[in-house]
Amino acid sequence: MPACALLLAYDGSDFVGWWRQPGMRTVAGALDEAFARIGEPGAHALGASRTDAGVHARGQVAVVTLNRAWRPPHLQRALAPHLPPDLSCQGVANVAEGWNATHAALGKTYTYWIDNGAINDPFARRTAWRPPFRLDLAALAAVAQLIPGRRDWCAFTRRGDEREDTVRSITEVTWQSEGSFLVCSVSGDGFIYRLVRSLVGGMVAVANETCTADQFRRALAGEDGPASAQQAPARGLCLEEVRYAPALAWELYDPRSPKSSSGDAVAVPTQHDAP
Repeated sequence: MPACALLLAYDGSDFVGWWRQPGMRTVAGALDEAFARIGEPGAHALGASRTDAGVHARGQVAVVTLNRAWRPPHLQRALAPHLPPDLSCQGVANVAEGWNATHAALGKTYTYWIDNGAINDPFARRTAWRPPFRLDLAALAAVAQLIPGRRDWCAFTRRGDEREDTVRSITEVTWQSEGSFLVCSVSGDGFIYRLVRSLVGGMVAVANETCTADQFRRALAGEDGPASAQQAPARGLCLEEVRYAPALAWELYDPRSPKSSSGDAVAVPTQHDAP
């Protein structure tokens, strides 16, 4: 049966997470409803990441098996009016039958946003954490340098994570200033449950001197303690990108493009191509 990958963006504030839960509003559930309305009731999207309640995405990837072959831009166009305002399909790509968005992923990048201005930004209250103290960028960057590497993240395991294998490689952790915001970017080949939020919480605790750098080092070495118990709120976290090789050939229907009006596909820029 034909299969397609979906490039998804959503504001996770009003979802209880990605995965389907009876009687609850979820991202996967909203997609199920949209597919049913376009004559694909059996198309149940499987996401590369099961984002938690309140977590956002700009680059979530999901795969669906379809009853009929759709041209990617036509599927994206058909879905658009049936998706809620806080969820959009940014592109569609053809994939082989049996392709798995999770297992095929080479890595992911998340960002975490902190409102660090002298005065809180009310427009960021759903997408950034506003701690009750101000943070020093250099202090956060210094702690971030301790993280990259392949290690067992067992000290950061949270209730609800049933995975036995907690070894993952974190390749890069950086902090930068974006106006009044501090933005942490974390890349790796995979993440245990709530790992990014736990690492951000630990870095903030060290930068704020709630925990010591030595306690954080011991947590990275697998020792339970105050540094491994920290957790930043969900609202600041965003899944930015899921990486594959070869890269997926995303297409969309853009009514403003002369090519789209003739029924041709418009390529979606990759993260590196986008302005």
